[in-house]
Amino acid sequence: MHIFNTTYKKLNLNMTYKEMEAKTNEALDTARETIDLFNSAKNQKVKDNLRDKLKHDLNKLYMSYDSINDKFILNDMLPKLELYNFQVNEVVYKSGLSIKKSFEDNGIETISAEYVRADDTISTKKLSFKDAFL
Repeated sequence: MHIFNTTYKKLNLNMTYKEMEAKTNEALDTARETIDLFNSAKNQKVKDNLRDKLKHDLNKLYMSYDSINDKFILNDMLPKLELYNFQVNEVVYKSGLSIKKSFEDNGIETISAEYVRADDTISTKKLSFKDAFL
């Protein structure tokens, strides 16, 4: 069996666990239907077309590809990992808030920081040594 690895989904932490769970279950249902469609297809051209398209997003689609048997398989560990990571991130975030409240209850001054999500653009402008270090 050959498993293609692609990038893993980014977690959206701006939703509740129930919303995340519902979204994950919906994606699992879609994966099951897609797998059934591919594995039961009789037309080789259809299978070739689907295979090429599906291989690019296997992890996002919760699938693995078995090249020996030419079948897709549901990879149910990925959604479980996603839900686990979501819970861990929620706990870490809530712990940070409870630590701040505990500090304030004990008379320790805290400040609020304003966080801004950085965009994905990277500047490729080359800096001179003078501009970068002086």
